[in-house]
Amino acid sequence: MKKQIPRIILTLTGALILSTCAITSSFANTSSKHEAGADKTKHSKENKTCTCGCKDCSDNSNGKGGKDKMDKKDTENTAGEPTVKIIKDRVIEVTYDDFDFDAGAKYMDKYDPAAQQMGGCSAVRIRLNDKVYVGRNYDFYCSDTPAFIVRNNAGPIRTIAIGNSPDSLDAWSDNYTVRPAVLKALPYLCCDVMSETGLYCETNIRPYEEQLCCISTNPGATRRCTQTFMQTMLTQYATIDEVLDHIDDYDWYDLTAMGFEQSFFLTDQSGRSVIIEFGANKVLWQEAEYNANFFINDELYKEETLGCGEMRLSRELAYKPYVRTEKDIFTMMKKGAYDQFYRDDVNPEFALPEYYELIGYDKNSASADHEGAIAAVKAKIAELSSYTWEERVENKCWESTFITAANVTDLKLNVHFSEHYNVEFTVEFD
Repeated sequence: MKKQIPRIILTLTGALILSTCAITSSFANTSSKHEAGADKTKHSKENKTCTCGCKDCSDNSNGKGGKDKMDKKDTENTAGEPTVKIIKDRVIEVTYDDFDFDAGAKYMDKYDPAAQQMGGCSAVRIRLNDKVYVGRNYDFYCSDTPAFIVRNNAGPIRTIAIGNSPDSLDAWSDNYTVRPAVLKALPYLCCDVMSETGLYCETNIRPYEEQLCCISTNPGATRRCTQTFMQTMLTQYATIDEVLDHIDDYDWYDLTAMGFEQSFFLTDQSGRSVIIEFGANKVLWQEAEYNANFFINDELYKEETLGCGEMRLSRELAYKPYVRTEKDIFTMMKKGAYDQFYRDDVNPEFALPEYYELIGYDKNSASADHEGAIAAVKAKIAELSSYTWEERVENKCWESTFITAANVTDLKLNVHFSEHYNVEFTVEFD
């Protein structure tokens, strides 16, 4: 059954575009053993701690992503060393024929600021010439950090993956090689993962809100932070139904030191897509055509206050009917980001909170000068868009950092990296 998207608030420009094409979202009922959109966990919302008493759970039940300090032996990767090579300027490739999944997960618990997985901002599934694609953008700080490719051959199912961590300058040594400690967990730091069985997954973030945090989704099961979800699941399970069937094999929690919650958009070669959202100690999923920086699930959406990116997504969906080529997918995803950040007619209501912080404005304050803030935000956006690259990096301006046109049918990750460096590359299985 289809329903109109209830949450996209359009500017006058967006409304004129959308008047010619109705945007709908098919959140259909699932046919697997789970009930779509239902709570898949064994706990109540109030059950925020693990009660099984195991070492892993007791270490992480404080909601802070594990112990502040860990013994070296807990995070030491005893598997064979990965192969690291530079593919092109600002793109490195790391291949794991052996990877210690448990040691990597424990390293993530430790929270190394240099080892940050950055989720995407929006993702849209699209059919093009009988092929299934997912367009995904990732808009973040301007940065000189490189993109990385990860080939993980260590699990039952091989995966290829890509990532970039603009805040993780300390992860990189000279000549953009990976700092040895970060190699323990690099497969978990990717924002797009594709398996050789034809399963693709990307992750998006939601601004951190305490009432929506996951501390324990299934007490007593094996503990895993949500940042490990893609490699944990796609290296073991070949289909969407298998992933859904085995979600409750784990007790998932947010690594709250990262400051955000996560969701995962899973697509297969048939064109089926589901969104899996972690929030309020629950794992919720439903059929979906897109992912964003706000909760899609109605229950979680009603509880969140900091979700963002609705204008970005509305621009992308408005452009979707005009996509004719793979290049158009990149254009569609860039359009959403740049319309939101830099257009003169952008509605500042949709500007990310960072812009309000730049001008010291609290839009939730009843006494706030709303019209004055709108003018100030527009002026600040105009100022930022005139900066040199060095000024953008220094001032943490935003850019369309990392755009993917994932060809799920042909098992290819097509990437455009950095508007400034303008790097393009494709990743596929050997």
